[in-house]
Amino acid sequence: MQANNAVTELLVLSGLDSKGRVAWMFVPGGWDIAALERRLPFSGSRHTPQREAVVPVDVARELTERYGERPFRELPDTPSLARLLSDDIAAVRILVARNQDSTFSAIPL
Repeated sequence: MQANNAVTELLVLSGLDSKGRVAWMFVPGGWDIAALERRLPFSGSRHTPQREAVVPVDVARELTERYGERPFRELPDTPSLARLLSDDIAAVRILVARNQDSTFSAIPL
């Protein structure tokens, strides 16, 4: 998560199974959202409240190696991102949600 000029940004990774269903969700901490948006083909424009990109698992692993697999908030019994990526996942959806309200009340996940 990042906060820039009263805009709060949240990054959510979702593992997609072979039928396109969400198998898991993970909210990483410390990832450079602006760098991801420059590198990956996200939908929408930089100023839209929600953008997403779907990447192969190997790209998600590379991003994990670069930015780490620390979650935004530690929860008990939460598997690591590396373990989630090692499962039989077809692709990973990367969602960037932006909100003017820092309470996250309007961020759709």
